[in-house]
Amino acid sequence: MKNFIKNDFLRTGLILVLFFSLLVSCQKQESKALKANKELYELMQEWYLWYKDMPKISPSSYINVYHVMEALRVNPPDRWSFVTTKKEFDDYFKDSKFVGYGFGSAYDGQGKLRISFIFNTVELYNLGVRRSWIIKSINGIPISGQNINQMLGANQVGVTNNFVFIKPDGTEVSHTVAKQEITMNTVLHYEVIDTPGGKVGYLVFQSFTGTSKNELNEAFQHFQTNGPITDLVLDLRYNGGGAVSAANHLASSILSSGNKGDVFVKYIHNDKKTGENTIENLIETSYNLNLRRLFVLATRATASASELIINGLKPYIEVFVIGDTTHGKPTGMYGWYYDIYAFVPVAFTSVNKNNEGGFYTGIPANKTALDDTSRQFGDPEEACLKEALYYINNGTFSGIIHTKSMFRQPWEDFTGLRAVIMSH
Repeated sequence: MKNFIKNDFLRTGLILVLFFSLLVSCQKQESKALKANKELYELMQEWYLWYKDMPKISPSSYINVYHVMEALRVNPPDRWSFVTTKKEFDDYFKDSKFVGYGFGSAYDGQGKLRISFIFNTVELYNLGVRRSWIIKSINGIPISGQNINQMLGANQVGVTNNFVFIKPDGTEVSHTVAKQEITMNTVLHYEVIDTPGGKVGYLVFQSFTGTSKNELNEAFQHFQTNGPITDLVLDLRYNGGGAVSAANHLASSILSSGNKGDVFVKYIHNDKKTGENTIENLIETSYNLNLRRLFVLATRATASASELIINGLKPYIEVFVIGDTTHGKPTGMYGWYYDIYAFVPVAFTSVNKNNEGGFYTGIPANKTALDDTSRQFGDPEEACLKEALYYINNGTFSGIIHTKSMFRQPWEDFTGLRAVIMSH
């Protein structure tokens, strides 16, 4: 493709590998929208993983690049390629920032919508809202299976909504709050749990971004100082992916220092870009936990770089998935800048050291378990964590059969960048 420069100095592993930037060089008489449409179309023809199956279109017949991307996306399998603004892209992947309320939600087995997680940097957290709280209504409308993303309105600073929550003790509380720019804490919780089978590390990780490494270092230093831990329970239930540099750091921290230089992931591009095929090797970290097993807690929202952790570590350590089958995104994306936009198409697929990949239907769970949002992170009676601890102590999973929620989960309605953020 013409009109772009590959900026290796901007390499940060965003979404799965790195940044690119496009140069604006179309005819001056063309409208900005038409120029952007044409640039996106040419980009997709050159870099898109499924370019051979992409429909032939006339870019000038679409009102903007968002519609062009919708027209070009080959679905199935592609549920992920998107366009966003350069600012939103940079804010999230470089600085862990986005506009919203800063909480996730999930319907429980009885159809009640509960807070699944909440960042400790947001107004609702300061007002006392925590995981397990029930959202009874929004703006006076009772919650009973609706798409609450639509109910909450545009992701713009100042958009205001009223929430009525039911607390764990059964009392109700009402809060009217506005959306704001949020800086996330991507590590939501970590601790060492003493069990008859040994000390177990428990880490809840919500997103792979540019700021994650310091938070992960703090957690792994805690495991090393308060261990030795024999097993790690990695909670990725609400992690939609992100930067592969952060994924590599996490994977390398889980494994021993002796794995430095081993293959973490191989990236495979389309037949026009075979020269871009690369191997990501594990790096050296300060930790040497010598874990015997990794237990990953997952839902259908566990995607992309989260699945990369599962697939990439299987050749080196025994990995068990507990909860539900993962999302199914064995692919990666680059971000190209053009004018105010970031074009983010699927550009490659990934496999592990043993060339295993292609899990478009998701990575199946070794043990299904309810996403038990009625309990706090770290509660040994929480269904998913309980299954991990049961295996550690007994060498097998329990015979408990878990009932799933009757409603479509809110994360199933996230699209574009929001599908990576996984937060309202």
